[in-house]
Amino acid sequence: MNGDDRRTVAVASFAHGLVHTYELTIPLLIPLWMSTFSADAATIGVVVTVGYGLFGVGALPSGILADRYDTRTLIAASAVGMGAGFGLLAFAPNLLVLTVGLLLWGGAASIYHPTGLSLLSRTVSERGRGLAVHGVAGNLGTAMGPLAVSVLLADLYWRYVAALLVVPGVLIGALTLVVHTDPTGREEVEREDGFRTDLSMASFLSSSKRLFERGFYVIFLLVVLEGLFYRGVLTFLPDVFETAAGSGAVFSGLLRDMSGYLYSGLLLVGVVGQYVGGWLVDRTDPVRGLILVFLCLAAVSTAFATVAADGSWSLVPLSVLLGVFLFGEQPLMQATVADHSSSDTRGLSYGYTYAGVFGIGALGATLAGYVLTRASVASLFAVLATVAVAAAVVSAYLRGRHDGSANTSVSLFNN
Repeated sequence: MNGDDRRTVAVASFAHGLVHTYELTIPLLIPLWMSTFSADAATIGVVVTVGYGLFGVGALPSGILADRYDTRTLIAASAVGMGAGFGLLAFAPNLLVLTVGLLLWGGAASIYHPTGLSLLSRTVSERGRGLAVHGVAGNLGTAMGPLAVSVLLADLYWRYVAALLVVPGVLIGALTLVVHTDPTGREEVEREDGFRTDLSMASFLSSSKRLFERGFYVIFLLVVLEGLFYRGVLTFLPDVFETAAGSGAVFSGLLRDMSGYLYSGLLLVGVVGQYVGGWLVDRTDPVRGLILVFLCLAAVSTAFATVAADGSWSLVPLSVLLGVFLFGEQPLMQATVADHSSSDTRGLSYGYTYAGVFGIGALGATLAGYVLTRASVASLFAVLATVAVAAAVVSAYLRGRHDGSANTSVSLFNN
């Protein structure tokens, strides 16, 4: 890569890591919010769903913005907006202001993925290498950001930590604007057949209709189930670990103090899962891999339901397995979306994917909060196991549907 490419990849990578740092720091703050605002899990679950939901649903309009406006400016606005959202969280006197802060974060965060991927795909000459570095940065933000926050929370009040998180958003926003990158190709949005993309609402509706007529509704159902499981399991996981630590003599004391680090460690081993998932994409049918991974997630969730109430140390290896399978599923899903969408609707298919996983999937936070309030940790993981089994069934249906009409599918998805 030349100098401009390296700078472009660096700018996008820093912003990508920041998005996931903020996203997965929120679960660490949830137990503290419940205590500060005297709120139960069901109430906090609804509040968090609002922010996470906008993070996903906003991906579709953000994709349209990325095709019309300077992407560096949009990335800068995203970074600063996310920092401002956490600044509002730091000073929130009540749940209403906390909700507004999460909305500000979610709206700003929703800008990044369509915009950052658009910037890289249009301007970096070695696109594959650029996307790989970008993905690694996201994984590092997912793992190392919450770990750093866990360390800070051990010594600082949560409001101070939230205020400190304003700083990286402002710095990365400023860095994005001042670092020179080559803007070539950003102004013209081209189809693969060489014609300029029509960004009208009529074109959007027409492309959406064409996408779903080709069977994308099955994929969309699958990514929604993925999102429900992902958000349902991660949102209250630090609180789940604390609850488990207090429920049994085996898992108490030292391990209770380590609950935040256990959550961060789960995210860290997710990097390994991402690598393994990518390795499987190149060696097997991605849908077959999805069936296997969702069944494994169902098994791990069932095991969690069995041992969580006893506060057993077996939660540690189970957390490792959960991290590997949870994040190992993502490359398989991304490959599946690409395999089951045509070239002229590829970008739109990923827009719907993000809206399904992070938008509708945000309801997993509400679901988890409700179950934890009305029932128990074991009940939550039993529900999550059911969601994972449903995803495995839909994956099996997708594979059978594709195998049963292979010739037709080839003609449809390659035209």
